[in-house]
Amino acid sequence: YVGEISPRKLRGFANSTSSFFWSLGKAVGQISGQRELLGSQSLWPMLMASCGLPALLQLVALPFFPESPPYLLMHKGDMEGCKKAIRQLWGEGQHQAEIDDIMKEKATMKNTKILSVLELVKEPAFRWQLYMIIILTATIQLCGINAV
Repeated sequence: YVGEISPRKLRGFANSTSSFFWSLGKAVGQISGQRELLGSQSLWPMLMASCGLPALLQLVALPFFPESPPYLLMHKGDMEGCKKAIRQLWGEGQHQAEIDDIMKEKATMKNTKILSVLELVKEPAFRWQLYMIIILTATIQLCGINAV
């Protein structure tokens, strides 16, 4: 959501911060699960319940956030809703350039053929990218984040 609602110039930064927070969450979970903190048998229910606090916070806060402008414009075709969401997220100002970018992205997506998994595997143009994704996904367990 954060990556999608971010202005174009901040989108890469917003998308890359999610990886940092995932890693931070894993590290905090590993640390708080140590026997000296919340890992004892008597505190184990408290550790398990601690996952509910962020979920509850998100459940309460998300209804107050607007729909993402690209979703409103590209999938629902709601131009006024998109403009309203942009004003709510980014403040008043001239945002026509961002709306034009979303429209260009929508036009690009309209001309793109969606491939099935079998077609993707058979397509030679995507073979090296597919190999890289498979290798990275398979070896992510060896990077050490689970050991942290």
